[in-house]
Amino acid sequence: MGMFDWFSGKKREKIEVNNTKISSDFSNFKRVTDYIYEKSGITDLDKRALTASHLKNYAKEEGVYTTTEFLKMMETNKSFYQEVMNIATINESFFYREKKELEWLISYIKESNHKLDILVLPCSTGEEVYSILLLMLEEGISLDKVNISGCDLNSQAVKSAKRAEYDEYSLHNIKTQIRDKYFTQNEQKFYEIKTSIKEKPKFFQENIFEINISLKKYDIVLSRNMFIYFDDENRKKALQVIVDILKPNGVYIKGHADYIQKHESLKNLTYGIYSKQI
Repeated sequence: MGMFDWFSGKKREKIEVNNTKISSDFSNFKRVTDYIYEKSGITDLDKRALTASHLKNYAKEEGVYTTTEFLKMMETNKSFYQEVMNIATINESFFYREKKELEWLISYIKESNHKLDILVLPCSTGEEVYSILLLMLEEGISLDKVNISGCDLNSQAVKSAKRAEYDEYSLHNIKTQIRDKYFTQNEQKFYEIKTSIKEKPKFFQENIFEINISLKKYDIVLSRNMFIYFDDENRKKALQVIVDILKPNGVYIKGHADYIQKHESLKNLTYGIYSKQI
């Protein structure tokens, strides 16, 4: 079977449930990936055969065996919808990723004469949020200088961020003495960030395209390497959301791989860092 056969609908298979054979027919599965795109802006699902396989296997586990049933469940069952989004979302991060911009941010926080509201969007499993806090501590900056939040579409990623337990890969950029200072290793050999740091940030699950832009404004929004999953239309929409949730003179920090279109309200301060003009 070719890479795109999952989406072309060429395969009908028989599976057995309670000794009864049930026909599974995911013809034109692109209807599902189009729906996910409509809700999340993710454009590359038709290139990820393994993800499509995981989506279909999850559907069968939930008693869903056709594309039509899949779409109906997405529209009517909140838990099914969220799990589909969790599967579709890629969450890979590590501490001190693209550190140059984080160091710029730490200097900005240090020089600020007021408490800053910071949002990391998306936050994945929390490494970026905690990286900021660790760098602040290493610079002698009180964590009370910021209110920091992390937001992600993936509910499992948000739960992981709250647990703050990481493997050695996630910490590979951190020197041993820093790791030993701020983490404790549990019985499962994961490194858990100390409670005094873990209690500082707030994490919540939300879709960027469904954020209530009138609810809260931020001094700083970090949105790094999310735009690579969007097409031009959704990059434009996502960028407008970021501009809308920034306070006047607020700072937006993008990822190295992100391409953004010019925006009349954003002034480039340095590479990858922009200020919202009043």
